Parts: sequence; structure tokens; C-alpha cells
Amino acid sequence: MSNLDLAITPEGIAVVTLARPPMNAMDAALLEELAILFDGLGGDPSVRAAVIAGEGRAFSAGLDLKSAPGLDPLGRRRLVDALNGAFGTLYGWPKPLVAAVNGHAIAGGLILALCADWRLVAEAPMQVSLAEIRVGVTYPVAPLEIARKELTPSVARRLVLLGEALDADAACALGVFDRRVPRASLRDEAVVAAERHAVLPPQAFATTKQELRAEALMRIRRARAGQGEPRLAGWLGEEMRRASDAVLRASSPARRGTA
Repeated sequence: MSNLDLAITPEGIAVVTLARPPMNAMDAALLEELAILFDGLGGDPSVRAAVIAGEGRAFSAGLDLKSAPGLDPLGRRRLVDALNGAFGTLYGWPKPLVAAVNGHAIAGGLILALCADWRLVAEAPMQVSLAEIRVGVTYPVAPLEIARKELTPSVARRLVLLGEALDADAACALGVFDRRVPRASLRDEAVVAAERHAVLPPQAFATTKQELRAEALMRIRRARAGQGEPRLAGWLGEEMRRASDAVLRASSPARRGTA
């Protein structure tokens, strides 16, 4: 069963929805599907731009803490490769990409939003955080490069290093998201934004995006080729298991299953 829903508007806007509610948790299969889908959309001349959205009450709460600690070495390697593959594909996607953040955007879920060129967030209660440090998870290359590039140094210190949690208002004020919109109109506003950006000259947009993000994308490409990825050995170890167990015991159901 697919983890993603795809709809394409008559104007050529691909609306891709994470369809793994309630929290749209990420596993290797979802991430691999996301990379394959966007690779195809990138080469489809009828698609001019895209929206990435989440089904239910969350945009995405990142990796599932209940399953990730139990992965064997091959499973951990597959997950690292899938994270670098999906985030690298979206961050370097040659067309305009808009995020419609409908709810919790935690850890990998927030990295997914940061891949977008324009980020809308719903006027709704939510947690916005990079919770990896709190559960003992160190970053593979792609998510760390994207956080480093898309967040100011002071915001990266607060989110990446200290694991601070924000609400949507604070995240907008700090430049994590670009604009808050009513939840009921979020999807429509995201499509309108994608249509607006889709009128930009496509070759100039793709070239400028690659050049603007060249250093980060180069490091991600190397990691995807098996070079310079420190998480290939010893990732998701005992410290992560202890920390994730503590988080699962202490957190409310709305915030479970994130890394």
C-alpha cells in the first residue's frame, strides 16, 4: 500500500500528501517512495511545481521511535540511505516546492518542510522541533546539511543543538516558516503559492537553486554515493534506545513516535 497520495491540478501542480496518519511517521519505505516519486515528477514536463502536505493532524513526526531502535545493521543502513535519498532529492528538486504544514513538524518532519522553497503553516496548535538530540539520534548528512543551510546560526543552535520546541507563531517569527494561514484554507493557499512560483523561468530557477545550494547538495551527493556519511556504522545505538524509551514513557500520544 502506498504511503503517498498524488494529485495533479489542471495547472500542473503536483500535490503530494504523506498518507500514514495519524503522525505520518517516516520509515525507509516511505522515504524511498518519496524519492522515486519526486524523481519522476522532476522529469515530467507537465508538472510545473509541487506541494508537499500531510494527512491528518500532523505534517510528519519524523521516524517512529517504537520501530527504529529494533533495526538490524542492514535496516539501519537502508534507513540512512533512504533519509539521504529522500531529503537530497527534495532539496535539489529542480522545480518550485511548497510545504503545507498542517500540524506537528518534528525531527525528520521539520527537515522535510525545510526542503521546500516556500513554507506555509496552519494556524493551529502544533509542535515544531528538531527532537533528534533529545532522543540520542545523531544526524545523517542530508538532514544536517539542510538544517545548517536553511536555519540561521542562532535558530540552528536552539533547534539542532538544544532540541528546543516551538509553536507555529514562534517558528514563523524565527523564519522557519514563511507565513501562517487558516487551517481550512492551507491546501488551497499552498497550491496558489505553487502556481505563483511556477511562472518563474524554469531553467533559470533550476540552475539558480542548484547553485544557491551547491555546497550542501555536493555533500549530500557524496553521502548518497557512500562517501563521507558518518552514520553508516554505529547509528541508533544504546543511548538512543534509552533516550527514546524515556521520551515514549513521558510524552503524550500526540507527540509519540518522533525522531
